[in-house]
Amino acid sequence: MQARERPMKTMKTDEERHEEMAANERSLAHGSRPQGGGAAWRLLAGSIAFLVFYLSVSFVTPSLASDALPLPNDPAAETRAWYAGNAAAAVATGVCQLLSVAFLALFVQGLVRAAAGPERERIAGRARAWGYGAVALMAASSVLSWTLAAVASSASVDTVSVLRTANFIAGGTAHVVALGVFVLLASRMPGFGKGVRGFAWVVAVPAVASLISIVVFEGAALILLGRLLGMIWTISAAVSVTRGLSRGTWPAARGPRTMTVLSPQGES
Repeated sequence: MQARERPMKTMKTDEERHEEMAANERSLAHGSRPQGGGAAWRLLAGSIAFLVFYLSVSFVTPSLASDALPLPNDPAAETRAWYAGNAAAAVATGVCQLLSVAFLALFVQGLVRAAAGPERERIAGRARAWGYGAVALMAASSVLSWTLAAVASSASVDTVSVLRTANFIAGGTAHVVALGVFVLLASRMPGFGKGVRGFAWVVAVPAVASLISIVVFEGAALILLGRLLGMIWTISAAVSVTRGLSRGTWPAARGPRTMTVLSPQGES
Protein backbone atom coordinates (compact mmCIF):
# COMPACT_ATOMS: atom_id res chain seq x y z
CA MET A 1 0.00 0.00 0.00
CA GLN A 2 1.38 3.43 -0.94
CA ALA A 3 0.50 6.66 0.93
CA ARG A 4 -1.00 9.37 -1.18
CA GLU A 5 -1.28 13.03 -0.20
CA ARG A 6 -4.72 14.53 -0.41
CA PRO A 7 -5.14 18.15 -1.61
CA MET A 8 -5.21 20.90 0.99
CA LYS A 9 -8.69 22.11 1.89
CA THR A 10 -9.73 25.58 2.92
CA MET A 11 -12.35 26.29 5.49
CA LYS A 12 -14.08 29.59 6.16
CA THR A 13 -15.44 30.74 9.45
CA ASP A 14 -19.06 31.89 9.77
CA GLU A 15 -17.88 35.48 10.04
CA GLU A 16 -15.90 35.18 6.81
CA ARG A 17 -18.86 33.64 5.01
CA HIS A 18 -21.01 36.53 6.21
CA GLU A 19 -18.48 39.08 4.92
CA GLU A 20 -18.33 37.32 1.57
CA MET A 21 -22.13 37.25 1.27
CA ALA A 22 -22.29 40.96 2.12
CA ALA A 23 -19.70 41.71 -0.55
CA ASN A 24 -21.70 39.72 -3.10
CA GLU A 25 -24.85 41.61 -2.18
CA ARG A 26 -23.06 44.92 -2.67
CA SER A 27 -21.82 43.74 -6.05
CA LEU A 28 -25.35 42.84 -7.11
CA ALA A 29 -26.67 46.17 -5.87
CA HIS A 30 -24.05 48.38 -7.48
CA GLY A 31 -22.83 46.25 -10.33
CA SER A 32 -19.51 44.47 -10.50
CA ARG A 33 -16.58 46.78 -11.23
CA PRO A 34 -12.86 46.84 -10.49
CA GLN A 35 -11.68 48.74 -7.46
CA GLY A 36 -11.69 52.46 -8.23
CA GLY A 37 -13.25 51.83 -11.64
CA GLY A 38 -14.03 55.20 -13.22
CA ALA A 39 -13.00 57.05 -10.07
CA ALA A 40 -9.94 58.88 -11.42
CA TRP A 41 -11.59 60.90 -14.15
CA ARG A 42 -14.60 61.69 -11.94
CA LEU A 43 -12.33 62.99 -9.20
CA LEU A 44 -10.11 65.08 -11.47
CA ALA A 45 -12.86 66.48 -13.71
CA GLY A 46 -15.18 67.05 -10.79
CA SER A 47 -12.69 68.90 -8.59
CA ILE A 48 -11.30 71.13 -11.36
CA ALA A 49 -14.67 72.05 -12.85
CA PHE A 50 -16.06 72.66 -9.35
CA LEU A 51 -13.52 75.47 -8.98
CA VAL A 52 -13.58 76.76 -12.57
CA PHE A 53 -17.36 77.17 -12.83
CA TYR A 54 -17.52 78.92 -9.47
CA LEU A 55 -14.78 81.36 -10.46
CA SER A 56 -16.54 81.97 -13.78
CA VAL A 57 -19.24 83.86 -11.85
CA SER A 58 -16.70 86.65 -11.34
CA PHE A 59 -16.49 87.10 -15.13
CA VAL A 60 -20.00 86.22 -16.28
CA THR A 61 -22.02 88.39 -13.88
CA PRO A 62 -20.12 91.68 -14.43
CA SER A 63 -20.37 91.26 -18.20
CA LEU A 64 -24.18 91.03 -18.00
CA ALA A 65 -25.00 93.30 -15.06
CA SER A 66 -25.26 97.07 -15.05
CA ASP A 67 -23.59 97.26 -11.65
CA ALA A 68 -22.45 95.06 -8.76
CA LEU A 69 -24.96 92.91 -6.87
CA PRO A 70 -25.82 94.55 -3.53
CA LEU A 71 -24.48 92.78 -0.47
CA PRO A 72 -26.90 90.77 1.69
CA ASN A 73 -26.83 93.47 4.38
CA ASP A 74 -27.60 96.30 1.93
CA PRO A 75 -31.14 97.78 1.86
CA ALA A 76 -33.65 95.37 0.34
CA ALA A 77 -34.88 98.13 -1.99
CA GLU A 78 -31.47 98.18 -3.68
CA THR A 79 -31.52 94.39 -3.99
CA ARG A 80 -34.97 94.47 -5.57
CA ALA A 81 -33.89 97.12 -8.06
CA TRP A 82 -30.80 95.12 -9.02
CA TYR A 83 -32.66 91.87 -9.63
CA ALA A 84 -35.43 93.68 -11.53
CA GLY A 85 -32.92 95.31 -13.85
CA ASN A 86 -30.39 92.49 -14.15
CA ALA A 87 -32.43 89.34 -14.59
CA ALA A 88 -30.04 87.88 -17.18
CA ALA A 89 -27.06 88.32 -14.86
CA ALA A 90 -28.95 86.69 -11.97
CA VAL A 91 -29.95 83.72 -14.12
CA ALA A 92 -26.42 83.30 -15.48
CA THR A 93 -24.98 83.43 -11.95
CA GLY A 94 -27.35 80.71 -10.81
CA VAL A 95 -26.48 78.54 -13.80
CA CYS A 96 -22.73 78.84 -13.17
CA GLN A 97 -23.17 78.01 -9.49
CA LEU A 98 -25.38 75.04 -10.30
CA LEU A 99 -22.85 73.70 -12.81
CA SER A 100 -20.12 74.16 -10.22
CA VAL A 101 -21.83 71.97 -7.62
CA ALA A 102 -22.91 69.46 -10.27
CA PHE A 103 -19.22 68.74 -10.66
CA LEU A 104 -18.82 68.62 -6.89
CA ALA A 105 -21.41 65.84 -6.99
CA LEU A 106 -19.28 64.11 -9.62
CA PHE A 107 -16.27 64.38 -7.31
CA VAL A 108 -18.26 62.89 -4.43
CA GLN A 109 -19.33 60.01 -6.66
CA GLY A 110 -15.72 59.41 -7.69
CA LEU A 111 -14.59 59.31 -4.08
CA VAL A 112 -17.28 56.75 -3.24
CA ARG A 113 -16.25 54.61 -6.24
CA ALA A 114 -12.64 54.68 -5.02
CA ALA A 115 -13.69 53.38 -1.61
CA ALA A 116 -13.09 49.69 -1.07
CA GLY A 117 -13.40 47.67 2.07
CA PRO A 118 -15.86 48.03 4.96
CA GLU A 119 -14.01 50.83 6.78
CA ARG A 120 -13.53 53.05 3.76
CA GLU A 121 -17.05 52.41 2.52
CA ARG A 122 -18.40 53.46 5.92
CA ILE A 123 -16.34 56.65 5.98
CA ALA A 124 -17.16 57.44 2.35
CA GLY A 125 -20.85 56.91 3.07
CA ARG A 126 -20.82 59.44 5.90
CA ALA A 127 -18.86 61.95 3.84
CA ARG A 128 -21.17 61.46 0.85
CA ALA A 129 -24.19 62.66 2.83
CA TRP A 130 -22.47 65.97 3.63
CA GLY A 131 -21.10 66.30 0.11
CA TYR A 132 -24.50 65.90 -1.49
CA GLY A 133 -25.91 68.20 1.18
CA ALA A 134 -23.49 70.92 0.03
CA VAL A 135 -24.64 70.32 -3.54
CA ALA A 136 -28.32 70.57 -2.61
CA LEU A 137 -27.82 73.80 -0.65
CA MET A 138 -26.09 75.56 -3.55
CA ALA A 139 -28.76 74.26 -5.94
CA ALA A 140 -31.38 75.80 -3.64
CA SER A 141 -29.46 79.07 -3.71
CA SER A 142 -29.51 79.06 -7.52
CA VAL A 143 -33.26 78.45 -7.55
CA LEU A 144 -33.74 81.34 -5.12
CA SER A 145 -31.63 83.57 -7.36
CA TRP A 146 -33.82 82.71 -10.34
CA THR A 147 -36.92 83.31 -8.24
CA LEU A 148 -35.67 86.76 -7.28
CA ALA A 149 -35.04 87.58 -10.93
CA ALA A 150 -38.58 86.50 -11.81
CA VAL A 151 -40.50 88.31 -9.03
CA ALA A 152 -38.31 91.27 -8.05
CA SER A 153 -40.16 93.80 -10.17
CA SER A 154 -43.51 93.01 -8.56
CA ALA A 155 -42.60 91.61 -5.12
CA SER A 156 -42.64 93.64 -1.93
CA VAL A 157 -39.43 94.77 -0.28
CA ASP A 158 -40.06 92.36 2.60
CA THR A 159 -40.44 89.41 0.20
CA VAL A 160 -37.22 90.30 -1.58
CA SER A 161 -35.46 90.63 1.78
CA VAL A 162 -36.55 87.13 2.86
CA LEU A 163 -35.58 85.57 -0.48
CA ARG A 164 -32.19 87.30 -0.51
CA THR A 165 -31.42 86.21 3.05
CA ALA A 166 -32.36 82.62 2.25
CA ASN A 167 -30.26 82.82 -0.93
CA PHE A 168 -27.24 84.04 1.05
CA ILE A 169 -27.53 81.43 3.80
CA ALA A 170 -28.16 78.47 1.49
CA GLY A 171 -25.40 79.23 -1.02
CA GLY A 172 -23.06 80.84 1.47
CA THR A 173 -22.92 79.82 5.12
CA ALA A 174 -24.81 76.52 5.00
CA HIS A 175 -23.14 75.33 1.79
CA VAL A 176 -19.65 76.11 3.07
CA VAL A 177 -20.25 74.47 6.45
CA ALA A 178 -21.47 71.31 4.72
CA LEU A 179 -18.47 71.42 2.37
CA GLY A 180 -16.08 71.77 5.31
CA VAL A 181 -17.59 68.81 7.17
CA PHE A 182 -17.53 66.74 3.96
CA VAL A 183 -13.83 67.48 3.47
CA LEU A 184 -12.99 66.60 7.08
CA LEU A 185 -14.89 63.29 6.97
CA ALA A 186 -13.59 62.31 3.53
CA SER A 187 -10.00 62.94 4.58
CA ARG A 188 -10.29 60.14 7.16
CA MET A 189 -10.45 57.51 4.44
CA PRO A 190 -7.49 55.11 4.68
CA GLY A 191 -5.10 55.90 1.86
CA PHE A 192 -4.87 59.63 2.33
CA GLY A 193 -1.59 60.87 3.75
CA LYS A 194 -0.90 63.32 6.56
CA GLY A 195 -0.75 66.22 4.13
CA VAL A 196 -4.28 65.71 2.79
CA ARG A 197 -5.64 65.09 6.29
CA GLY A 198 -3.89 68.11 7.78
CA PHE A 199 -5.13 70.32 4.94
CA ALA A 200 -8.68 69.11 5.66
CA TRP A 201 -8.50 70.73 9.09
CA VAL A 202 -7.29 73.96 7.49
CA VAL A 203 -10.45 73.83 5.37
CA ALA A 204 -12.90 72.78 8.07
CA VAL A 205 -12.00 75.39 10.69
CA PRO A 206 -12.87 78.54 8.69
CA ALA A 207 -15.73 76.73 6.93
CA VAL A 208 -17.51 75.89 10.18
CA ALA A 209 -16.51 79.21 11.75
CA SER A 210 -18.33 80.97 8.90
CA LEU A 211 -21.53 80.32 10.87
CA ILE A 212 -20.74 83.58 12.63
CA SER A 213 -21.69 85.39 9.42
CA ILE A 214 -25.35 84.75 10.25
CA VAL A 215 -24.96 87.07 13.24
CA VAL A 216 -22.08 89.31 12.12
CA PHE A 217 -21.98 89.95 8.38
CA GLU A 218 -18.25 90.71 8.44
CA GLY A 219 -17.79 86.99 9.15
CA ALA A 220 -18.72 86.40 5.51
CA ALA A 221 -15.00 86.59 4.73
CA LEU A 222 -14.76 83.13 6.28
CA ILE A 223 -17.31 81.88 3.75
CA LEU A 224 -15.06 82.85 0.86
CA LEU A 225 -11.98 81.44 2.60
CA GLY A 226 -13.62 78.13 3.52
CA ARG A 227 -15.12 77.74 0.05
CA LEU A 228 -11.87 78.33 -1.87
CA LEU A 229 -9.84 76.15 0.49
CA GLY A 230 -12.43 73.39 0.15
CA MET A 231 -12.21 73.56 -3.63
CA ILE A 232 -8.42 73.38 -3.52
CA TRP A 233 -8.64 70.40 -1.17
CA THR A 234 -10.82 68.48 -3.63
CA ILE A 235 -8.15 68.95 -6.29
CA SER A 236 -5.37 67.77 -3.98
CA ALA A 237 -7.47 64.76 -2.91
CA ALA A 238 -8.24 63.92 -6.54
CA VAL A 239 -4.54 63.97 -7.42
CA SER A 240 -3.70 61.84 -4.36
CA VAL A 241 -6.28 59.15 -5.16
CA THR A 242 -5.47 59.12 -8.89
CA ARG A 243 -1.76 58.69 -8.23
CA GLY A 244 -2.47 55.94 -5.72
CA LEU A 245 -4.72 54.07 -8.16
CA SER A 246 -2.25 54.36 -11.03
CA ARG A 247 0.66 53.15 -8.87
CA GLY A 248 -1.35 50.45 -7.14
CA THR A 249 -0.72 52.01 -3.72
CA TRP A 250 -4.32 53.06 -3.05
CA PRO A 251 -5.46 50.48 -0.46
CA ALA A 252 -7.57 47.75 -2.01
CA ALA A 253 -10.39 45.93 -0.35
CA ARG A 254 -9.27 42.90 1.57
CA GLY A 255 -10.97 39.77 0.42
CA PRO A 256 -12.31 37.15 2.80
CA ARG A 257 -9.55 35.29 4.55
CA THR A 258 -9.35 31.51 4.54
CA MET A 259 -7.98 29.02 7.01
CA THR A 260 -5.79 26.32 5.53
CA VAL A 261 -5.82 22.99 7.31
CA LEU A 262 -4.17 19.70 6.54
CA SER A 263 -6.56 16.82 6.15
CA PRO A 264 -5.52 13.46 7.55
CA GLN A 265 -3.54 11.38 5.10
CA GLY A 266 -5.10 8.18 4.02
CA GLU A 267 -3.87 5.03 2.38
CA SER A 268 -5.05 3.45 -0.80
